[in-house]
Amino acid sequence: MEAKFYDLNDLVRADCHDCHGCSSCCRGMGDSILLDPYDAYQFQIEGQPVPALLESGAAALTVWEGMILPHLQMNVTTQACSFLSTDGRCGIHDHRPGMCRLFPLGRNFSDGKMNYFLLEQACKNKSRSKIKVCKWLGIEPAEKYHGFVLEWHDFRREMVHILAEGEEEQAKQLNLYLLRTFFLTPYDTNNDFFTQFAQRTARIRAAFRE
Repeated sequence: MEAKFYDLNDLVRADCHDCHGCSSCCRGMGDSILLDPYDAYQFQIEGQPVPALLESGAAALTVWEGMILPHLQMNVTTQACSFLSTDGRCGIHDHRPGMCRLFPLGRNFSDGKMNYFLLEQACKNKSRSKIKVCKWLGIEPAEKYHGFVLEWHDFRREMVHILAEGEEEQAKQLNLYLLRTFFLTPYDTNNDFFTQFAQRTARIRAAFRE
């Protein structure tokens, strides 16, 4: 069956009604919960910047198509997210990563645009209600966040291409530079994230034009 795609203001059957104690999507996720710069900004607001997450073991680094990115770490024993409480509740719900907010939706990137689709069998809750995609994500302004996710996707693809073309040592240095720029260097939480992100990507692109 061909997937149905949704835009920000479309209704989709994704509302799990606060999960009612179910936490199956917070377990056994391996290294799939990749963090993006907006997540890093949110964790910093929470008082847990990415360097602290890496040090505590709540996050780890993985290689995504040649690019080093942080991801949430599952508990070695229980295979549960490090932020999942013993009663199955999220300890960082207000500042949870975009990948967590998105579930049970996925993102589709095509022709310079992004839309969403429902992962029909991914969520065990079969009594979901319809909700607008933007309300389900719960990030304001929704249009700016949507634009950021698309820009980060395109920027990553751009960097992956550059990394693949460089020598091994050059690729290593660039990877470390990208990691420092977007995840290890603090953001100013008193100012707009999206402006800071645009400044950082512009700085990197300008460096490659020189």
